[in-house]
Amino acid sequence: MALVNNPNAKNFLSMIGTDAGRKAMLGDWEKFGATPATKLSKLHHAVSDAVNRVNGLEWDKTRTRTQQHQAGRKISEATVAEINKTRDELKSWAANETSAAMAEVNAKLSPSVDTAAQVVRSEIRAFVLSKKGDPEFTTELRGLVETDLRFATALLEAPAALSGISNERLETLRLHAAAAHAPEAAERVSVAAEVAGLDAKLAKVAAEVPRSFYDANIEKGMASHVDINSPLGGE
Repeated sequence: MALVNNPNAKNFLSMIGTDAGRKAMLGDWEKFGATPATKLSKLHHAVSDAVNRVNGLEWDKTRTRTQQHQAGRKISEATVAEINKTRDELKSWAANETSAAMAEVNAKLSPSVDTAAQVVRSEIRAFVLSKKGDPEFTTELRGLVETDLRFATALLEAPAALSGISNERLETLRLHAAAAHAPEAAERVSVAAEVAGLDAKLAKVAAEVPRSFYDANIEKGMASHVDINSPLGGE
């Protein structure tokens, strides 16, 4: 049973108290590689433990109602700290992984400095420019970029205008080229972006935890605590 007696808190604890609910709210750690999976898995276990403890507080006869909510606050603070720690770790991992993977992509799509190769790339841009306005060439160009590294490097090394395409179209072609010519690195970038995207989910859970774990108004009753153990007379 929940200490906080309102539908939102009960629904939150009910959902995040299950494996499927945690995967939906915190992210599915089984989808990721070793590092993010380990960090997410640890968070899942911590949150599960926290929910079980909060649910058990209502039946803790060693504590008064106010003390139960005080304990709920402490569990809430520890849980939020774990969530925020994981957020920082995942953001750091995603940033480093993206940087490393993009370096591989850029290396693969880096144009040759050979003079003959430069001439070919210039001719490719001229050819693509000549097709400007041809709607059927749009699909064909993607195929050329994906199957011929010379087309990819020719377009990507120069401003979009030299090939007669928009900047938006060039960035789309860059993604297709990366996926085709550096698939493993491109997949790493994609996974890193997905991991980074978990931050919004985790932040939402962190905001929900305090108002679902305890009632601050009841917990404030601890301020009325009378110390009966201090010496009488103030000595």
